[in-house]
Amino acid sequence: MRSFQQQTWFKHPPSALFRWVSVALMVTIAALCFSLPAFAQTKYVITDGDNVIVCMSTSNDPQVVIQQAGLELGESDTYTTQKSDGVSQIMINRVQMICVQEGSEMSVVGSYGGTVADVLASLDITLSPSDVLSCPLTAQTYDGMNIHITRRETETITYEEPIPFSRQVYEDDSLTPGEEQVLVPGVDGVCRYTAEVVYEDGVEVSRDILSQQILTAPTDETVLVGVDRSLKEQVLESGREPAPTPDWAAPALSETTELDPSVQYIPGTAQPYRYAIQCTASAYTCESPSGVTTPGTTFSGTPARVGAIAVDPDVIPLGSKLYIVTNDGEYVYGYCTAEDTGSAIQGYKVDLYYDSYDFCMLFGRREATVYVIE
Repeated sequence: MRSFQQQTWFKHPPSALFRWVSVALMVTIAALCFSLPAFAQTKYVITDGDNVIVCMSTSNDPQVVIQQAGLELGESDTYTTQKSDGVSQIMINRVQMICVQEGSEMSVVGSYGGTVADVLASLDITLSPSDVLSCPLTAQTYDGMNIHITRRETETITYEEPIPFSRQVYEDDSLTPGEEQVLVPGVDGVCRYTAEVVYEDGVEVSRDILSQQILTAPTDETVLVGVDRSLKEQVLESGREPAPTPDWAAPALSETTELDPSVQYIPGTAQPYRYAIQCTASAYTCESPSGVTTPGTTFSGTPARVGAIAVDPDVIPLGSKLYIVTNDGEYVYGYCTAEDTGSAIQGYKVDLYYDSYDFCMLFGRREATVYVIE
């Protein structure tokens, strides 16, 4: 009986067993086929600016891959993806914070690269040919970049300014010393100027005089003044000394000095000069009428002193080396340099510095020969 059952079991069930085994194998294979992609790794190349990272990941989510690579995305950072030759590429675009200064207005804009021109276009900023930009339009942007725009404008204007009157002082023995009597009141003149003015961000930075026209000439003030004759002689004697001789002056003329006949020399000296001009000379000082001296500074930034004079730079350039003698022969100012200017010193005028206020008053205004040495 046992052997019969065994024969029956082996004789009929194998087909069912094989079918069961076949089904199980097919299910297992199918499960493996579906589960294999989950375990497959993809090669990623992540570009973050100049930093390039290559990594493998089973994830197909770029943000997860970026985190797995140890990188973080800022709130405004973005990325793009691209697949080529089986390699997935992730390009991270970091936001660049750029400051644009236009006059008193400042704008901060986020950019993902590009040029300065792109940034200005995003802000609807246009430039005129005269505007000044702190960097080229083609320059590549970067995080923390500062772009400064200077708006430059040019206009031609016409305006009028007063011409200060001069003061002519004459001695009068009938007046007590120090007493003054105005014979002719001084009246300022009027000059009309046409100028080209350049503005940067609304502020004037330069003015070029194109033309000037005297509408009304000034009327000099004529004053009579009483003088103490004894005091006058003392003052004149103290002020007649010429300015100190500078190092650049020629040696003093002597009996052994040989002069070149082809060279023009200042009369009575061995000093050659380039040319001579006739000017009206006046005198100024840092000493007040009360005798208090306040140190002054010339237009050139040097101390006001004897030997430093004021000129009109359009006639005598600043820095010129000069030698001055009054035409009446009373005063030899001597060697000096053009270091100062003055609103009243226009045209062929020079203002000679002296230490004494009283001497300047007595000097008044005289015609002088100005020898231009250099």
